[in-house]
Amino acid sequence: MPIYNIDRLTREEIFGGRLITPMRQFLKRQGRETKGYNQNADMAIITHYLQNKDILAGQQLEAEAIRLMTEYYRATHTELASNVMIDQEAAENLFAAIFEAPVYQHFRNNNAFTFVDLFAGIGGFRIALEQLGGRCVYASEFDPSAQKSYGMNHGVMPFGDIKLQENKDRIPENIDLLCAGFPCQPFSLAGLRQGFADKKKGTLFYDLRDIIAAKRPRVILLENVPGLLSIHDKDEDGKSLPDKTINTILQILRYELGYYVPKPEVLNAKNFGVPQNRDRVFIVGFLDHLQENYHYPDGKNIPQRHFGEIRESGIVDTRYYMSERYWQTLVRHKEAQKSKGRGYGYRTIGDNDFGHTLMVGGMGLERNLVFDPKNPDVNNVADKRGELNHDYIRVLTERECARMQGFPEYFEIRIEKSPAYKQFGNSVAIPAVREVARSLLDYAGIEYNKKE
Repeated sequence: MPIYNIDRLTREEIFGGRLITPMRQFLKRQGRETKGYNQNADMAIITHYLQNKDILAGQQLEAEAIRLMTEYYRATHTELASNVMIDQEAAENLFAAIFEAPVYQHFRNNNAFTFVDLFAGIGGFRIALEQLGGRCVYASEFDPSAQKSYGMNHGVMPFGDIKLQENKDRIPENIDLLCAGFPCQPFSLAGLRQGFADKKKGTLFYDLRDIIAAKRPRVILLENVPGLLSIHDKDEDGKSLPDKTINTILQILRYELGYYVPKPEVLNAKNFGVPQNRDRVFIVGFLDHLQENYHYPDGKNIPQRHFGEIRESGIVDTRYYMSERYWQTLVRHKEAQKSKGRGYGYRTIGDNDFGHTLMVGGMGLERNLVFDPKNPDVNNVADKRGELNHDYIRVLTERECARMQGFPEYFEIRIEKSPAYKQFGNSVAIPAVREVARSLLDYAGIEYNKKE
């Protein structure tokens, strides 16, 4: 049986699942059940408490967090006698690495307003609101890979399944703003368009409704794909109903929950300083009705950026270049579609262009191909994919994807290419969200950092 003597965990150990073995070993020594053990759930309680223990949002987790930290201290100090009392400071220091997370380092003193980050992904909403001085008091994300990226960068593990009542109950009250990029797959033009008939994700909006009803945030900020505006509700058999999904959402927000909700608006990220042509619909609401004359920002005074400003400046590794075989397949496919009068197929972006919408899966990467002749090895190197293409065509790097969404350079990318592409494709354009949030805070009279 392994022996542990760890006084300070690394971020990888805290957020990467590496405490499972010592903790299960500890639970067995205690004669306790290990089947239901969930490290991420424990880390969510501990890290939320440690980052917010100076305010009520963290203090409500104090008893749970101290108990868990004490148990993890014993689990990581195998030879410690069971009758030895654990100093709370030592137990907290075990998790001190969370305060070194790169994004948290930039915003750790934020206290202008409070917000909740639901369906958080890797924290695009969070960064946008932190840039305005906001303090995140609760985060929730279901996907384990995204949870890890979130934790490594923000120093806090998001709570998991938001459908669980215990996770809903942990959301603090008296919050200024609730943001949510609630799952868009059921509403997407590229998806099945099942709306609320999608049992797995479509009904998550109703959990969001329950949270808003219980916690009554002053402001709500929701984001989704434009297809949300056009699809109809469907019954359990998938048959379209007369009502549009967006009307169901607005009716709930306006009449059931009592929020002032202006007409949703589609905003394009390229108008807010992001080098990406990305339309998204924003839905906002205010608990206090005020004058009911809110207007969305238009980004007219924000300088536009193009791909050349965010592309890699140095030589890009050959692994990002397409194989000759696959590249010619794409060329033939596009030519075939063109002969049928269709515009389907790959797309390239130049330095003076806006990137096309980052997408997840399918031909998402092929919508943003780059001509990049800088790497001299492209015509000399063959990898497991075979000969590389001779036209110097490559896909975006993970960092370029991050820049396309407005993520700061200090945001760490510590996962493989495929999940990284998925995470950035599923995220939000940070500058666009920030400007919408700024307009909401101004309208609601909530103090924030106006220097950003």
